[in-house]
Order: sequence, then C-alpha cells, then structure tokens
Amino acid sequence: MLYFDNAATTRVQPEVLNSFMKVNQTFFYNPNSPHVKGSEAQRLLEEARAQIRQSLHLNEETIIFTSGATESNNMALKGAAYQKKPFGKTIITSVLEHPSVLEVMRQLETEGFKLKFVNVTDKGQIDLTHFESLLNSDVILVTCMQVNNIMGQIQPIREMSQLLSAYPKVHFHVDAVQALGKQPIVMQDIDSIAISGHKFNGLKGQGLLILKNAHALTPIIQGGGQEFGLRSGTVNLPSDVALAKAIRLAVSHQHVLIKGLKGVNMAIRNQLQQYPGIVVNSPEDASPHILNISFPGVRGEVLVNAFSKHDVMVSTTSACSSKHAKLNEVLSAMNIDSSNILGSIRLSFDRHTSMDDVNRFFEVLDIVYKEVEELLRK
Repeated sequence: MLYFDNAATTRVQPEVLNSFMKVNQTFFYNPNSPHVKGSEAQRLLEEARAQIRQSLHLNEETIIFTSGATESNNMALKGAAYQKKPFGKTIITSVLEHPSVLEVMRQLETEGFKLKFVNVTDKGQIDLTHFESLLNSDVILVTCMQVNNIMGQIQPIREMSQLLSAYPKVHFHVDAVQALGKQPIVMQDIDSIAISGHKFNGLKGQGLLILKNAHALTPIIQGGGQEFGLRSGTVNLPSDVALAKAIRLAVSHQHVLIKGLKGVNMAIRNQLQQYPGIVVNSPEDASPHILNISFPGVRGEVLVNAFSKHDVMVSTTSACSSKHAKLNEVLSAMNIDSSNILGSIRLSFDRHTSMDDVNRFFEVLDIVYKEVEELLRK
C-alpha cells in the first residue's frame, strides 16, 4: 500500500507506542491519588510536561493535555470568548479554518458574538490589509491556523501578531495541527496553540493546548480540577508521556524531514507537467508535506476510488469534511474554478515517504490518467 494521506493521520512511531504501553503497564496509577504511587505518577506527568517545554522551547506557558486538537480548539476559543465577553463581542476568523474552529465560531455567533471573516488572497493566505481594517476596540478574539490542511499554505502568523500588538485585549489563537514537525512552533505574541499528536506520528486521542496565561480562559469542562482547572477528568498519563515522546521525535527530525519532503514535493510537481490537464493548486511556497492537485472534469471521489483500487491512498479534501457534499471553502476562497475544485485531490506525506513511493505513485497515475483522460478538461 502507498499511503499519501498523512495530513489526515500518520503512522505511529514504534518508540511512541512503546512509551504508551510501558506506562500503561508500570504506571497505571492516578496522579491525583494521595499515596506514594500516585505521587510517582504525578512526577512522571510533570516530567512529560517538562520534556515538551524543552522540545518546543517554551518559557512560562501552561501546557494542558487534551484528547486532541478539536478539544483544544474548543477549550481555547470558547474559553477566551466567555472570559472576554464583558470587553467586546467581535471575533475574527477565516474560511481557511478547520471545522473544529469554524463550527465553534458558528456556535458562538448563536450566543451573541459577532463573527467577521477576513478576506483570503488568491494564494490562499490571510489578506493582511483587510485583516488590519477589521481590527477595532470591540475585537476580543482572533483565530488562524498556521498551516492549511487542504492546500498547505503557511499563514502570516507573525505579521498578524504584530498588527494585534496595538490591541492587547485580543486573544490570538493558532491551530498548529499541520505545523508541528514541519514548521517552527513559536509562542511569542500568541495566546494559545492547539496541537494533535496523530498528525506527527503520535497516537490518536493525544492533544495539547499551550497557553500563555492559564487564567485567560473560562473553563468549559467542570469536574475535579485537573490540568490547572481547565480540563477536569482523570489524567491519561500513558497518552501524555507518549505525546511528549512524539513531540521530541518530531521536532528533532524536523530539518531532515523538511528537506526530504521538499524533494518529494518538487519531484511530483515536475513529473505532473507531463500529464496535460492536471493542475497543481498548492502554491510553491506551501508546506511541502501537502500537495493539492486537480483533474478538471473528473470528480475527486472518482479519483480517490480509482487510486484506491491500486492500493494508493489519497484524499479529496480533509478527512473531517470529505464526506460533505459541498465545494471546498478554501479552494473557493482562492477563486479556483468549480470544476477544478470538484476534481481536486490531496496528496500528503510524512517521514516514511520516499522517492520509491513517488515512482510507485506515477506508475499508478499512468493507469488512472488513461482511465479518466477523456473526461479531463485540457
């Protein structure tokens, strides 16, 4: 099988799985228990937090373990909105965001918050000029993903944070799910960051919310007060330790990974020029682990099925929204033709992707291309 759907999820690293199993077997105790074994488990939990702090070069930020980025995004966005509601009601976002952000935005809008969408450039990036024009004294929350999960565009997070420096009451949240291990994670001038372990060869059900100020959020989960009172519930110590290991491995291999993925991405881009009608949608300066391409005139679902018959796994959009029968909002915002959108597929790579995989992909593409060539709008 050739797996080109790593933006949806990645294969777990053996070292990460081994950490999870070992802690499950030897440190199954509750870190909140008052006995000596509970204290040992608590120390291990704090060691995992310290390892993450070191790997990501964090300072005094608060590290909250969660079940994944969906929970982290919900906690940050709802928590910040509720906390800052007395000071304003305007929230700024864009159509580029993942459903775990956009659906929260829509829910907050029903609760009386005012939602503003910033324009997107033809390259699929935040329009900074329009963004600046939306800022005013009523804005309390801004959210933006660091790397887009459909096209791979790297968003101007640093420039946005600089513009927000004139509005100190605004909470700036960044969804960094597709960034960790592929792009540097920088907490400076950002109030919260969401991360999901299974996107960088960790286990599913692992996530982080990194907070500049633990008191900046109103808790949306009530209970025993674990995780600094923000995420109550019995701590999943094996998962948390395994996540720390996954982060350390991802960050330590980042430079080698980026170099390898750039080679894979460019090789595919160059080879695709030999197939009339196929269009590359992802900008050249996008993150190299994602490549979005179109077969105008052919449905993306047809292409996914055609590749699947030859054990090549690709995706139409994101796994969280690929079953929804509507045009992708990211590609629409870039003014891409509807035929190109309907015929788009996403190839996504990780540390296991090799040039042999690229050659195998084109062997199958030759077959699929001949099957759909008559339908292509050239």
